[in-house]
Amino acid sequence: MNQQHTTVHESIDFLSLPSELRNTIYDLLFLHERPISPWLPSHFFDFCGREKHTPGLLRANKSIHREASSVFYGRNRFDFTAATPDELVAFLKEIGTNNAGRIQHVLIDFPVFLHLDRGDVTLQHGTIGILANIENGCANLRTITTSLQSTNRMQIRLDNLENPNVAAEALKLADTSFRAISSLQEIILQLPGDTPMDHTRTVMGSCGWTLRMTDHVMEEAWGFSDSDDSEYGYDYDDDDCSVEDDSDEDGDF
Repeated sequence: MNQQHTTVHESIDFLSLPSELRNTIYDLLFLHERPISPWLPSHFFDFCGREKHTPGLLRANKSIHREASSVFYGRNRFDFTAATPDELVAFLKEIGTNNAGRIQHVLIDFPVFLHLDRGDVTLQHGTIGILANIENGCANLRTITTSLQSTNRMQIRLDNLENPNVAAEALKLADTSFRAISSLQEIILQLPGDTPMDHTRTVMGSCGWTLRMTDHVMEEAWGFSDSDDSEYGYDYDDDDCSVEDDSDEDGDF
């Protein structure tokens, strides 16, 4: 007599898994070694349609969406170096207020100065707009990292000024603009490590900024060199944006 074997497939409710296991799954799926640029088609984001903004698991249900979004938006670094103020506003509006508020780490260009004259040190309107949009949209931002190329260009420009007091005034203005973001905990400047410490860098250090030196003067397209991730501030606490079973906040869906 032929015996027939019946295989029973039991479905598992993802949300019934321990929060530690769900966190591990979210980390594997959503954490990126490189900053995520919303304007690069190779990344998750493509303004051709909202569906491309959200990996499949984010669309499973509201509870999973909330948990996964906390990891995706809260623990990745977002690259805004290619953005205009209008593009940044559109992106933050597209992902929604809750997700924008989850963003904690961004990469931007160092503030660009419109005028660098004694008694007349001002920022370009684009820089002012970018920082204002980050301040208004990213309510829980913790770190700002400035791209290597933009910081190096700024340092060269300030080093070439005849009056070092103007350079100090410019860096103080940049610091004031950064610290207008009340939630900000750390300002990280990427700098080439093959140039000596000078007056400009000394003033940078006195602003309380973290100076990250790298041997790579040329950056890749997204604004990072090939150094390991720890050089760029990916120093997350274990509890950052982790899943807690008793959370009842609804995210944007």
